[in-house]
Amino acid sequence: MFLLLNEEKLLTLEKALQNYLPASIKIYGTILNINRGKISELEVVVDSWPNFSTVICRPCMKDETNNLVESTLTVFSKDQSSLYHLLMDDNVVNWTTCFMFGGIDTGVLELVKDVAACKKFTISIPDCSCAMILEKPDDLCDITPEMTDVVSRISCLDPSHAQIVNRSWKFGNDDSGLQFVKNILEKFPSYCILDETDNPVSWILTYQYGAMGLLYTLPEHRGKGFAKLLVTKMVKVLQNLGYPIYCFVEEENTKSYQLFEKLGFKEAPDIRFSWPWCRPFQK
Repeated sequence: MFLLLNEEKLLTLEKALQNYLPASIKIYGTILNINRGKISELEVVVDSWPNFSTVICRPCMKDETNNLVESTLTVFSKDQSSLYHLLMDDNVVNWTTCFMFGGIDTGVLELVKDVAACKKFTISIPDCSCAMILEKPDDLCDITPEMTDVVSRISCLDPSHAQIVNRSWKFGNDDSGLQFVKNILEKFPSYCILDETDNPVSWILTYQYGAMGLLYTLPEHRGKGFAKLLVTKMVKVLQNLGYPIYCFVEEENTKSYQLFEKLGFKEAPDIRFSWPWCRPFQK
C-alpha cells in the first residue's frame, strides 16, 4: 500500500523529518522546497500515514525525460521491509525507464540491487559521499577586511552562466547537465566572483534539495580564498532563508572536506550517501 501526500500532509511531513536528521537531510530539504513552491515536478509517496516508515519523492508519473531533476528518486526509510515493498511496486516506481537514486543511504544499497535485479535493471554505483553539516552558522567568522575588494565582486549567477558551470561540473558537460544547471540557477540561490571583465571565475550553487554544491574555481584563480568567501556568503543566505546548512563531499575529495571542516562543518556520523543509476538490461 502507498499514499500520495497532499499539501497539508507535506507540511506535517516536513516537520516530522526534522526528527530523523541527519539521515533524512536530503529528503527533508526536498520536501522543504516542494512546500515553498520551488519544485513542482515531484510528488511524495509514503508507506503509511501519519506513522510512516518510508518516504519517496518521485517524478510525477509521465513519459521518459532527460531532466536530471525529473529522473531522480529520493528516498528515506526507517524500515528496509517497507522500502523493499514500495520499490517493488510498479505503481510507485516507474521501472520502464532509466532513473537515479539521488543521495540514497549506502546502508540500503544491497536491497536496491536486489530490487533492480528483480526488475531486470542494471545498477551503477558511483563513489560515496559524506554529508557535512554546519550546526552553528552564527559561529562562522565574518569576511575579513583584506577580502573587501573581492566581496564587491560577488554577484548572483543567472541562466546565461549555465554553460560555463556545466563545463566544469564532474557530472555534467552534456545537454542533460546543462538543463539541470539552468533549472537550479533559475530557482535556487547561487553566487559567483567576477573578474575585471565581469566573467565568473569562482562559483557556488544550491541543489534542489537545499544543499550547497557545484563549488568550483577556475585553476588560474585558485589559492585566493574565493571558495571560502563564497561558502561564507552562501551560509548567511541559506540561514536567512531557513534552510539547513549542509553539503555533500565525495570521500576522495580531501580538499573540499578540509575546506568545509575549517569553516566549522562536521561530518554526519555513521552514514554515507550514493547516487546510483538504474538502467534496463540491454536485450
